[in-house]
Amino acid sequence: MEKQLIVTAAPFSAAGDGQTNDSAAIQAAIDTAHRQGGGTVILPGGKTYLTAGLVLRSFVTLQFEPGAELLQDPDPTHYTKPTETGYEPYVPNFGHNFSETIKWSHNWYRTYPLLFAPEGAHDFAVRGEGTIRMMEITDETKIIKQCPIGFYRCHHFEICDVHITNYHSYAVMPFTCHDGLFKNLKIDHWSHGNGDGICLMNCQNIRITGCKMYTGDDSVYIFSSYRDPRKSEWWSSDEPQPSENIEVDHNDLISHHCKAFGMILWGIDCDDLEKVEVRNVYVHDNHIETLGNWLYNPYTTRGGNPPVTNVRFENNVIDGIESNFFETKISNVVGYPCMTELLNGDFADGRCFWVTEGFEGEVGVDRSEEAHGFVADGSELYQGIFLRKDTPCLFKAEVLTSTRACLFVRDQVSGEEIARLEFDNDSYEVKLLPFTVPRDGNYQLGIGIGSGLAYIKAVRLGAHPAAQGYQNIYYDNGKMLFQYNDNLFKREGE
Repeated sequence: MEKQLIVTAAPFSAAGDGQTNDSAAIQAAIDTAHRQGGGTVILPGGKTYLTAGLVLRSFVTLQFEPGAELLQDPDPTHYTKPTETGYEPYVPNFGHNFSETIKWSHNWYRTYPLLFAPEGAHDFAVRGEGTIRMMEITDETKIIKQCPIGFYRCHHFEICDVHITNYHSYAVMPFTCHDGLFKNLKIDHWSHGNGDGICLMNCQNIRITGCKMYTGDDSVYIFSSYRDPRKSEWWSSDEPQPSENIEVDHNDLISHHCKAFGMILWGIDCDDLEKVEVRNVYVHDNHIETLGNWLYNPYTTRGGNPPVTNVRFENNVIDGIESNFFETKISNVVGYPCMTELLNGDFADGRCFWVTEGFEGEVGVDRSEEAHGFVADGSELYQGIFLRKDTPCLFKAEVLTSTRACLFVRDQVSGEEIARLEFDNDSYEVKLLPFTVPRDGNYQLGIGIGSGLAYIKAVRLGAHPAAQGYQNIYYDNGKMLFQYNDNLFKREGE
C-alpha cells in the first residue's frame, strides 16, 4: 500500500496559516517519503502553506487537496537551495533582470523555482485541485521573481490539475526533460513580468493537454536552445538536445500580447544541427489565440534557424497567425504550406528536414563515412515541400538497393502518388524522376522500399529539361532558386 504523509500531522506539523514559513515541514515530508522508497505527501485543503521553495524527489507525489494553497514567501532570508548533502540558504535577486548586457536576462532564470526538481529526478508528480499563488507585492523592485514550477534533466513526471496564479515569471519551465505530462493546468493573472505559460526547452516525449491559460506573454512554446547565456546554477543548455515528440491538444491558449502557441528557434550555433532540431510535433483540438514563431535570436551572429521537421496541425481554432510562422522553413508541416525547397540533400546535417517512417524495418541517416540515408523492410525517408502546379520538376538522387526500391512524389493530403521510379541497381547510380504536380500544395519526395535495404545520397530538386522554354523557376516568394540553362541543379550565384 502506498505511503501517505500528511504535512500538518506530526512529526512535520506544517502550520498552514499563510504566515508561518512551512518550507522545512513540507520538505521533511517529501524527503521522508523519498527515503522510504516513495509515497504521497498530502497538503490538506482549506489551508495556505507559505514557502520559499520545495525540492521534488523521485517516486514522490505532492498532492493538493481541494482548496490547498502554496503561497510564495516574500522574505528573502527564507530561501534555500539543494546541495549534495541537504539544503543551504541563498539570496535571491529582486526585480526583473539580472544583467544590463544580456538581453532578456530575467531573474527567474537564476532563482530556483518554487517547486523544483533537480537533475536526475524521475517518477514524481504534482497533482490536485489546489493553487500555487506567487507573492503579493505591488512594488516591482521588491518582487522575488521566481518560476512556480521548474525542472532540469528530469524524466517521467506528471503535473496535473493545479492552478497557478498571480505569477510574475514564466509559469512552468521544464528544461531538457523527457517523458512528461502537463494536464488540466489553469494558468492566469500574471503580474509584473512577461508571464509566459509553459516553456519546453529541449524536451522530448511531452504532452500538454486540457490546460486553460490566459498568459501575459507566450502561452505554450517549444524552445530550441543552445548555449543560452542566461544559464545558472540549476540549468544549462550547453549540451544540445532536440525538441521532439511533443503533443499539444485540447487546450485553451490565450496570450495577452504575444503568441499563444509557437516555437523559439535559437539553436543555430550548434555545429550538429540534428541535435537541436524541432521534430514530430502534433498540435490538435486546441483554441489558439495567436500562432507564431520567434526567429529573432539575440545571442548569435550566425544567420538562420535550426531545422523544423514533421509538424501537424489538426482541428484547431486559431484566431490569428503571425507572418513569422510562414517564414519558418518546416519540412512536412500538415495544415499549412511547407518550406519551398529541398534541404540537406547531402545529409551533412544528419536527418534534419528528413521524415523517417519505419514500418517493419529500419530507416535513418548514417554519417559515419560518406553521409547517406537508408531504408529497410517497409520504411520510407522523405521531405515535405510546397510545390506550384504545372511547373516541370526533376527529382535527382544517387541510389542503390539490395532488392528493389523506388523514388516517389506524392500528395501529402490525399496520399496520391504523383510520380514513381523503381530501381534495383546494386551500386550507386544517378536516378532522375521528372514530374509535374497537378495543384499547388504540399508534397512528399523521398525513397521507399518493401523489403531489403536501399541507400540514397546527393538528393536535389531542380527543373526538368522540358522547362527549357521558361527563364526561371520561382520559389520563395519570387526568388529564383535554380538556373538550368547549363546545369539543371546549379543554384544562382554558385
